[in-house]
Amino acid sequence: MQRDQLLAGRYRLGERLGEGGMSVVHRAHDEVLERDVAVKVLVGSDAVARRRIRAEAKAAARMSHPNVTNVYDYGESSLAGEQVPFVVMELLTGRTLEQRLADGPLPPRAALRVCAEVAAALAAAHALGLVHRDVKPGNVMLTPTGAKVLDFGIAAVAGAPEIDFEGRLLGTPAYLAPERLDAGEVLPASDVYALGLLLHRVLVGRLPWQMATHTGTLRAHAYAEPGPLPAVAGVPAEVDRLYRRCVAKDPLDRPPAAEVARVLAAAVVRMAEPDPVAADQPAPERSGADRPTLRPPGAPAAGTGQPGRRATRLGGRLVLAVGTAVVAAVGLAGTLGDPSVRPAPDGQPQSGATTSGTAAVGLPVTADAPEEAEPRPPTGRATSAPATTAVPAPPAPTRSRPAPTTDRPSPTGRPGVPVSARGGVVRVACDRQMIEVVSVTAAAGYQVEAYEPGPAREIRVEFVSAENRSVVTVRCANGRPVPRVKERAREAAMPAVAPDRRRPGH
Repeated sequence: MQRDQLLAGRYRLGERLGEGGMSVVHRAHDEVLERDVAVKVLVGSDAVARRRIRAEAKAAARMSHPNVTNVYDYGESSLAGEQVPFVVMELLTGRTLEQRLADGPLPPRAALRVCAEVAAALAAAHALGLVHRDVKPGNVMLTPTGAKVLDFGIAAVAGAPEIDFEGRLLGTPAYLAPERLDAGEVLPASDVYALGLLLHRVLVGRLPWQMATHTGTLRAHAYAEPGPLPAVAGVPAEVDRLYRRCVAKDPLDRPPAAEVARVLAAAVVRMAEPDPVAADQPAPERSGADRPTLRPPGAPAAGTGQPGRRATRLGGRLVLAVGTAVVAAVGLAGTLGDPSVRPAPDGQPQSGATTSGTAAVGLPVTADAPEEAEPRPPTGRATSAPATTAVPAPPAPTRSRPAPTTDRPSPTGRPGVPVSARGGVVRVACDRQMIEVVSVTAAAGYQVEAYEPGPAREIRVEFVSAENRSVVTVRCANGRPVPRVKERAREAAMPAVAPDRRRPGH
């Protein structure tokens, strides 16, 4: 793609903002709506990459939240006789959190505010049944209107297999939840684990542990219990308790993202120091930007990275690619060790789109990994491992993991009480007359459409499938849940009108 080239008769390309892997991100001008946008263009004809970039666009487009990058359009344009896919996203002004952390940890109140906004974005995704799977500083942009979560390139539906159709486990090794190494189902709690590590990183300036190899990092995720959050002046004690719950080894012991957002937002309000500005850049040149809220949405409105190396079998082992599946299109070459990603100058507009690179670590199936020194306390600033390293990984944990529907401690200290419907199971906990959702598990073929988690006098969750709708409402009476479940067949609906993405002349 060349500068001044017109895509789909509408998007005129400007300068490159970044490139890497098989995609290039341009600043562009929408000549129909007369606004600047970011356009991520796939270069090359890899069929898997084409499927991923479209899946990324569809996943992000389902989201409508002030802390999630907006996707405006998806299309294909002719180049040298081939149809080239592209995604149109909002153009952001600011720095990535990774870039900001190169200067040291954030001021405490700003750190908690950023993490609260990231948690709110994840809560909105989880309410739609989406799991981001690559929460890390490089995928958070600090803008004048708040933090924005970038790149849903490897997002997956909750309950889907962790291993993709090519036999790979995708993510960033430094932020991989331990249950992901078991290669089971995709869980929203895995995002919360990464969020806990992000909280540690922004407050302290490093991760809880620092390893020299991918092997050591994955072994730490699987077996090392992180210590308490180091004392940071002005940070309330409940933040440390929240952090420990977020990084619990058992996903059922972690709080939902909505609760993380609530606790951190409340801590921000209570902290008396002046509110530092997270983004020190001028206001973005884009329309429709609302001030982000620190409260997770009750019912968010409805709105995949470069593939890693193929799985190969060596001596009975299945080597699974664990990639840094999303590399921010700007400013991350130094921190990720990927010379193929060339950043834009700091402070220039940056896009919600990202380019992609991969790292590979082995996940042995039939043999033990080489011995590694026991995880040790961190000794300095965390750095990302080179994006092309291939090393043996620790053996998959041998402990048995409870199924996602097993009880876990609720925010009130009582085990969640399950309420079953045809569409899934909602676990709730009462605190006098108030009730709160502990967890939601959709049945096969269903997704969560409406979600009002509380705490409130009544919670409401709706599961929908192609044929049925399950509506679960629960109140508390004398400290006990009083559920009401309605099942009804869905009426035939008029098909949704999708944006016209045909090429001119078709």
